[in-house]
Formats: sequence, C-alpha cells, structure tokens
Amino acid sequence: MEKQKPLPSKPVLGKGLASLLPPMATPPPAPPVAAVNVATAEEPMKDRHPGISMASVDEITANEFQPRTTFNDGSIEELAQSIKANGLIQPLVVRKAVKGYQLIAGERRLRAARIAGLKYVPIVIKRTTDKESLELALIENIQREELNCVETAKAYAKLIHEFNYKQEELSARVGKDRSSVANHLRMLRLPADIQQALQAETLSFGHGKALASLESSEQIEKLGKECIEKKWSVRELENHIQMIKNLAEARNADKINQQLTPLELRLKNLGKEISAKLSTKVQLKGNESRGKIVIEYFSSDDLDRVLNQVLNR
Repeated sequence: MEKQKPLPSKPVLGKGLASLLPPMATPPPAPPVAAVNVATAEEPMKDRHPGISMASVDEITANEFQPRTTFNDGSIEELAQSIKANGLIQPLVVRKAVKGYQLIAGERRLRAARIAGLKYVPIVIKRTTDKESLELALIENIQREELNCVETAKAYAKLIHEFNYKQEELSARVGKDRSSVANHLRMLRLPADIQQALQAETLSFGHGKALASLESSEQIEKLGKECIEKKWSVRELENHIQMIKNLAEARNADKINQQLTPLELRLKNLGKEISAKLSTKVQLKGNESRGKIVIEYFSSDDLDRVLNQVLNR
C-alpha cells in the first residue's frame, strides 16, 4: 500500500468541500467501499479510507464560527433516517481542539448522526487558525447554498470585516456574482422583523430585494406584513412598490411645481406636451421675450424620425 501524501502546509480555501479534504493516495487493489457505515460501528477504525479518521461524536464540539443559525428539524430527521440505513457517507471536517475536535464543516451531518444513534463518525482533520476556520466554515456553507439569505448576508459581512475583502474579491472567493453579493448585503439593512421573516422563509430573497429598494423602514415593515398576510408573489409586491414610488414622485412634482413661477410652469407643461407628440424628451427654457427649445435624440435613426415629425415629411 502506498503511503498517504502529507497535508498541504497552507489550506486551499474557496473551492467547496473538496478543497477541505487532504489529497488521497492511490487506493489499494481491494474492492472500494461505497460508504463508511458507522451506524453500528463497534470497531471505529474498520474499513477506514485513506486520509479519513474516526472520532466519537462526544469528542466533537460545534463550530463557534458557524454562520448557520437555523436548522430544519424535518430535513435533519430525514438525514438521520438515511444515515441509519446507509451510514454517514461524507466525512465531517474538523480541527483539533484542547479536548477532542472542533467542527469546521458538517453540522447538519453531526446533528443527524447523533439522532441516528451513531457513536463514531468519519472525520478529516484540518490544521487551521481561528480565522482560517471561520473562512472555511463560511465559504463551505455559502457554496453549498444551505444558508438562508440573511445568514448568507451575515456570512458575507463577516468575511468582509474579518478579512478586509472588497466585494469583487469576495464574489470571486465564494464563486458568486458581485450583484448577488451586493443584493445579499442589502438584506442586513432591512428591519429586524423583515429579516426574521426572511430567515423563516415566509418571505423569499426576491421579496427581500424588492423591499430593500424602499428607503422608509416604516413602509418596508408595513408592506412586508401585508405581503405575508396576502401571500403576494414577488411580482405583486414589486407592483405595489412601484405604485408607492409613482405616488411619491407625483407628490414631489407637485411640490416643485408650486415653487415655479407661472411662466416656468407654462414652459414645463409645454415641454411635456411636445415630448408626448415627438416621443422624445423636450425642454423649453427662457423668459417671456426669448428662450430655446431643446429636443433630444438618441441615434441617427431617431434624429430622422424626429425631423420627419417636426417637418411633416
């Protein structure tokens, strides 16, 4: 049997769970084992894969840097039943602690293993600092898409704070579009009640993005509550938000109009009337004796179209 290759001196981060596993030697010619089934393990080191050890579940403590704060009891129970039937196929990623091990990745699997009554679980031991452990835990969870949008936002914010990432660097690190990172971070500006609804998934990430376009926390809370009660789709919520914005713009326009002189208001209204007829932006500027009309066009074809209308060609 070939010797196992040594662990890399520095962890390779940001490439999913595969990056957390040490390189494996060529397996021996014996038939491969599909899973490390420890549901009834009396000999914890039996059928061990290269690079994978076994540890008592009592030796493993939770990761203090775990970004996931909510766990679906139903899905964990389903995973526990699967583990009872098939064993724990994927090892947990841990690091050595003062006593036993501290979990880096795999809290759902650890919880399910305990429910399934496992005494031992397969582990991969990783040498990391506190900061590296935080980054591994955050990135592993983000890439697996197991976090809700608020947990993901908090994970992004923590990575930015702890590692001084810019949004472009962070998006490359976690393999997400910059717009996705930016939209998630906007969730942290929403009121606490709305964030709780997003975590409970009574509102979706799409609802959250729509609500984040409003500036007033009062409006966001009121509209979010109404959205939940009436079970609006994201599109329905966006329509209501657009109505609110249109109304606000109309009120602002009324305030501006009240500040205009009669002549300025007349020129403004004439500009709107001509704009409607020419289907382009038109402005009238000047006073009672002289002024100018500004007609905008946006391409050579658009210019020909406007000229044809003006000259009746």
